[in-house]
Amino acid sequence: MKLLVTTILIILTSCPFLIAQEDPTLTLEIRIKQGSAEQWERVAVDFRKEFPNEQLIIKELSKIRIELVGKSYLGASFDEIIPKGKKRIAVLDLGPSYKWAKLKNGNVDQNFLEKIGFREKLFENRPIHYSELQEIQKKLLEHAENNGYPFAIVGLDSLNIKKDGSISARLMMDKKQYITFKDIEIFGEDVKISPSYLMRYLGIKPGEPYSNKTVLEIPKRIRELAFLREVKTPLVSFRGKAAIVNLFLRKKNASKFDFLVGVLPRDAQTGSRLLITVDGMFSTQNLLGAGERLHVEFRQLQPGTQRLDLNFGYPYLLGLPFGVEGDFELYKRDSSYLDLEYDAGISYSFSARNSITAFWHGKLTNLISVNETQIVNLKKLPTTLDTRFTDFGLKYNYENLDYRFNPRKGWRLETRASAGFKKIIVNNQIEELEDPADPTFNFKTLYDSLDLRTFQYQIENKIGVYIPVFPKDRGVVHIANRTGSIVSQGPVYVNEQYRIGGNKFFRGFDEESILNSTHSIFTFEYRFLLGTNSFIYLFGDTGFIQSKAPEQTTNDWPIGFGAGMTFETKIGLFGISYAYGRQNGNPIDFRAAKIHFGYVNYF
Repeated sequence: MKLLVTTILIILTSCPFLIAQEDPTLTLEIRIKQGSAEQWERVAVDFRKEFPNEQLIIKELSKIRIELVGKSYLGASFDEIIPKGKKRIAVLDLGPSYKWAKLKNGNVDQNFLEKIGFREKLFENRPIHYSELQEIQKKLLEHAENNGYPFAIVGLDSLNIKKDGSISARLMMDKKQYITFKDIEIFGEDVKISPSYLMRYLGIKPGEPYSNKTVLEIPKRIRELAFLREVKTPLVSFRGKAAIVNLFLRKKNASKFDFLVGVLPRDAQTGSRLLITVDGMFSTQNLLGAGERLHVEFRQLQPGTQRLDLNFGYPYLLGLPFGVEGDFELYKRDSSYLDLEYDAGISYSFSARNSITAFWHGKLTNLISVNETQIVNLKKLPTTLDTRFTDFGLKYNYENLDYRFNPRKGWRLETRASAGFKKIIVNNQIEELEDPADPTFNFKTLYDSLDLRTFQYQIENKIGVYIPVFPKDRGVVHIANRTGSIVSQGPVYVNEQYRIGGNKFFRGFDEESILNSTHSIFTFEYRFLLGTNSFIYLFGDTGFIQSKAPEQTTNDWPIGFGAGMTFETKIGLFGISYAYGRQNGNPIDFRAAKIHFGYVNYF
């Protein structure tokens, strides 16, 4: 009788004339064979009741049987299907509920079992759930193929079924040949890339165990490189005990020019109705074929105020996990002062997404001019002084994103901490001042109340999370925080403070207009993805701002919000944002929107 259903299925599928007409009112009833009713109530399988044809009924019965096998009824079967008008009665023989007597380790390495969390006690006198056994086999195979055994086989041995329905067995693994990575082979006529760089970047290390997970991640990793693209899925050649990864690549334009124009209304300093800001950037990567980068940026943020940034990085020096990086910044604040800031660091890469950097940092501030009249009249130093600051620190980066440039899920973290000494330099212009009303006053004595050499440390942290939301494959919520604090034994002068605000950090405000010694800014953003690098978004930025300037400490909770769009075309990336901001408890001025237009061209 148990062969009856199979016979019916063959007849139904091979003789379509028997079911030539569909009846939308066919119903299914399951009748349990004697002695199985109680068991059927316990398993509580939900199933569809109405069908338009016989084939769908048979498919539903097959799904029910698979579910019953997964619930320990390994012998469950439908013995027959009885037609009764528009009703089909399926007769179910559940059979016994099998349970584990013992599932013991046969020859599987103990460390493999520990990695997947297998414990023999979990399989003693418990119902057999076939899905659990499948999951164990799957995890063992995945662990094996990621640790040098891509051809491993997992199965059961010494299977013993007792009369009471209990089963004992031994878990066995045949690991086959141990395989290690040997090399990569690059196919592509126009590709200029160092194999040692690419192997380090992809996590392929000669002599280390073959990992299928590493190979499967290669397309995503290549996609995140600005200067290469994949033209074909990687292939792995196994030669004896060695694995060679074949990459099919093509050069991608990596140099880019980024131009951003800001239109800011009603500048109080100049009296103009509109203030135009300019942010131009040029960067290039892989000119030497080693994944190195060069970044140059010029910004004119306010009238008479300019900033120049130079940044260079060279990863995997001499094929080692060490790299070098450097940064130089020149900042001129109208006719007030000039900042020179520099970083030099050595990085160590645990992986392409996980690195730590030890750096040496220095900053020099030179006053260009001082308000002599104010100093003479008040007998007080200005809020900006000549300073020299040198510190040493560590920076840690970690990234786990599905796509670096426009992620849908994942998170990233950057933490930086440093400590050093600040030295205040006596300014010659101030020292040589004379007060006509008091010619004997020595203005150098204004520095006597200051500690000219103080200890100072700085902590910065950036973290961002991307969460996929509705609609599926399109919606993303981005939540981020950026925190920074300068902790000093004395006041933090204006030229030392953070300069935030603008399109890149805290939208809705003039570029770098918010000076502070401590900030913690939260970003909440909803993105609707239009393409690989295109999206529209709504955002809100808010947080805490504190400024510990000489003789004054101020606190504020500013808010910025708005919307924008970034879209990709054949000639580059275009972006536009429209934002409002509120600061110092003032009401929002809806006539003072901050509008930014951006363009990035790759060549």
